[in-house]
Amino acid sequence: MTALPRMSGLVGILLALVIACGPETPPETEIVARVGTRYLTRDQVQALLPREVTGPERKTLIRRIVENWVDTQSLALAARDEGVTLSAVDEWHLENLESEQMATRYMDRKLRLNFPVTDTEIEDYYNEHPEEFVRDADEVHLVHLYFEKLDNAIVKEIREASSLETVIQQNYHQASRVEEPNGDLGYVAVERLRPEFQRAIRGRKTGLIYGAIKTADGYHYLQVLDRQSAGTTRALELVRDDIIVQLQLEKRQQFLQELKTSARRDYDAETHYNHIF
Repeated sequence: MTALPRMSGLVGILLALVIACGPETPPETEIVARVGTRYLTRDQVQALLPREVTGPERKTLIRRIVENWVDTQSLALAARDEGVTLSAVDEWHLENLESEQMATRYMDRKLRLNFPVTDTEIEDYYNEHPEEFVRDADEVHLVHLYFEKLDNAIVKEIREASSLETVIQQNYHQASRVEEPNGDLGYVAVERLRPEFQRAIRGRKTGLIYGAIKTADGYHYLQVLDRQSAGTTRALELVRDDIIVQLQLEKRQQFLQELKTSARRDYDAETHYNHIF
C-alpha cells in the first residue's frame, strides 16, 4: 500500500494550514472537504498524489489525505478556540516554509532557461579531461537481432547479408522482448554480455555475423563492428552527448550560484557566525 505523503511534525501541520486558507470560497464543484470556512480543493488533493498511484489504491490514498486534512483543520480550530497560540519558533517555521516554497519556485523558473553548449566547449572539455574517457574494460560495438523461433528463410537471409543492421531495418522493426533490443547496441563491455555471447564473439575479427546463438529465451545473431581494448580512449563522437549533459549541468550550477550571490547582494544579506560559534 502506498503511504500517505508525510510532512514531518509542526511543519506538516503549518503547511496544511497554509494550503487550506484561501481568501475566497472556491467553486462548489471544486470543494473536496470543508472545516468551518476552510476548504480543501480537488487541485490541492491532486498535488499530494504520486502520479504512479492508480486504481483502487488511488481512491484509498485520496481518502486518507482528505481525512488527515479534516482532522488537522478541526484540531487546529479547537486549539485556537482554547487559546493555544504559536510560539515564536512556530511562527518562524511558518514564515520560513513560505520563503522556501517561493525560493524553490523562483529557482525552478530561472533554471528553465536553455544552456547552450558550443562545439568548442565540447572539444575543450574532451581534451582537458582525457582520463574520463578511458575504457576500463574491453568493449565491442555490437548489432543484435533476436528470434524466438528460426526458419530457413531467416537463416538464408542473414547468411547472405553483409550488414545485420540493414537486415533489421528492412524486416524486423519490432522491439525485442529480451533484455537486448534489436539493432545497434553501440559499444558494450564484453564482460557485461551473456556468457553465450562472449563465447560466440571471442577473437579479434570484426564485421562477421555470429549466430544463430541459442539461449534459453530463443536465438540471437550478433555482428561485431569494432573491438576496443581496455585502456584505449573513446572517440569524441561516442561521448559527445555525455559531455553536453555534463557541461549543461555545470552551467546550471554556475548560474544558480550567481543567482544566489546576486540575491544576497541585492537584498543586503549578512551572516554573523561569531554570534553562534
